[in-house]
Amino acid sequence: MPHTKTFPETSAVELRDRLLETVRQQMPVPFTERDAERALAALLTTDNLWEAIRLSRVPLRVLSAFWHRLIAEGLLEAHDGALRLTESGQALAQALGVAPVREATCVHCEGRSVDYRTLPEDVVERFAEICRHRPEAIQDYDQGFVTEATTLARIAFAWHRGDLEGKQLLVLGDDDLMSIAAALTGAPAYVLAVDIDDRLIQFINDVARREGLDRLEAVRYDLREPLPTSWLRKFDTFMTDPTESFLGFKTTIERGLLALRGPGCAGYFGLTHVESSYEKWAQIQRFLLDSGVVLTDLIDDFSAYVNWGYIESMRSWEWLPTHRLPERPWYYSALHRIELLRTPALENAAVEGDIFTDEEAATT
Repeated sequence: MPHTKTFPETSAVELRDRLLETVRQQMPVPFTERDAERALAALLTTDNLWEAIRLSRVPLRVLSAFWHRLIAEGLLEAHDGALRLTESGQALAQALGVAPVREATCVHCEGRSVDYRTLPEDVVERFAEICRHRPEAIQDYDQGFVTEATTLARIAFAWHRGDLEGKQLLVLGDDDLMSIAAALTGAPAYVLAVDIDDRLIQFINDVARREGLDRLEAVRYDLREPLPTSWLRKFDTFMTDPTESFLGFKTTIERGLLALRGPGCAGYFGLTHVESSYEKWAQIQRFLLDSGVVLTDLIDDFSAYVNWGYIESMRSWEWLPTHRLPERPWYYSALHRIELLRTPALENAAVEGDIFTDEEAATT
């Protein structure tokens, strides 16, 4: 296609629709007109590939396919980790009425609505020291832990919502060390962390002994197995950061719901745009409603993840049109709080199959 600095509106719409159709034929992941607008808005805002991923709010698999089509049409250039719209690409965005992303994040709470610094100062300091010696994230279990500020903010939020003080807390998968942060506050009556990673179980139990956290315990558990009978209907709150294949997500949340005592109990989880389309978000929300819970809070970009050491071996690395390791957090998730309305009719059975990967998965 020849380069041009202007697009008649009709030509711009025709080109956009052709790009959309091509990407849809290539990808099994939903991609809408609004997704394309978000992707173009991100490219008008930054030339950093990782920032463009964050700002686009589009699953990385289909976003990468869209970038490749823009490059093939002479609308985008990719080099050394940078993505730059050509003059034609900028003209297309302008003709479509797309503007740069306008962020309005609170500088005090970083958009979370709570400030972790409201926690006792000694909790913040002790947690930071503990995190210096934490196990590294590994790809085997789709790990990737959040920043210390994120973990502390999650705990502050749960405390604010009445889900921590005097409560029995279950943490399903804990590379984020939420169990430790919660126990350090002294607020919960009991904290149980479960994980399949023996390194994390040993680390959490060692910290509990060293720090005198006698209300904290960690136990090895594979989420694919039925929830032990002794944990059924025993907890007031659960927290988790599940893998985002629908099977993996559903399995994890079902375990959490089965562990809750009954109506009024709460659960917390994260969900990204990088690995989950809005179609998947809708599927998840239908599952939640059918399971007898209500979504009470949703705060986008609440959780920022530390860049893990296996980025170059994750499946999405090969999708990218240019390569350079990220220099700051780019992978974010939305914090969700749910509350149980009625006892869920869920089967406590073993789950078979791959719980880590689906068509939208990017980090496995």
